[in-house]
Amino acid sequence: MKGKAAVLDAFAAFCRPGWRAGAVAAFFSSGLKCIRPRSAVARENLRMVFPTASEEWIRDTVKKVYVHLAWMVAEYLALLRDPKQALEWCESVEGKNILDELKQSGRGAIILTGHIGNWELLAAWLAQSGYPLTAVVRNPDDPNLSEMITAYRTRMGVASFEKHFVMKEAVRFAKRGGFLGLLPDQAWNATGVHSRFLGHYCYTAGGPAAMAHLAQVSVVPVVSYRIAPFRHKVIISTPVPMAEGLDRNDSIQENTERMNKIIEEMILRAPEQWLWLHRRWK
Repeated sequence: MKGKAAVLDAFAAFCRPGWRAGAVAAFFSSGLKCIRPRSAVARENLRMVFPTASEEWIRDTVKKVYVHLAWMVAEYLALLRDPKQALEWCESVEGKNILDELKQSGRGAIILTGHIGNWELLAAWLAQSGYPLTAVVRNPDDPNLSEMITAYRTRMGVASFEKHFVMKEAVRFAKRGGFLGLLPDQAWNATGVHSRFLGHYCYTAGGPAAMAHLAQVSVVPVVSYRIAPFRHKVIISTPVPMAEGLDRNDSIQENTERMNKIIEEMILRAPEQWLWLHRRWK
């Protein structure tokens, strides 16, 4: 294992709740604030979505995003020692009965979320809670880093489908009673659905809406927010009504727009916990 993978593996061996996790978070936070990766992108995105916000608020939000990401890494690395800690760290859960009923009935579901809060910890919580979760992911291009992250997810009990090669397998999985984790809040190319996201047009992957159309399972919004380090709140909402009686293309358009609105609501509740560094509006 080389490069970034070796560094993260070393931090994982060191990190655990308490002063060690605090030191790891401080290290990553200081590095992010010093290097300021994609800070111009984040500021541009925030200005576009919040046109009346002050420059001071925008700069402060970018700083909070860096701190959030640093704690996300520290929490996840500390979780590797004992994945069941996710059950303790997600100390408040709303709507758990929704997932329990789906699981008990043997029906599958699409778990709709975004890159909000500590989404990797949320996946671990779902898996450790006994839900049959497989996440649709895009692994890093670095093969060593990709292999390590896959191994970490496996340790958490989270299986994964590679984003670009999963449609048939994912639909079959959901139809058989699996919980399919989708995070459709990242940019897509012109083959996607052209629609508004946080008030501005961009392309969104049509795959999630297509999977919902084909699998005919409930689409359940699930999100977690950090209250404090190692303290999170999970919110599980009632299933999103999917458009019916439309042809395939109209269904994908309409249901993608509905999914976008749900994720918008998640982001606006805690904007400092979303990935503003991403070029969402290409």
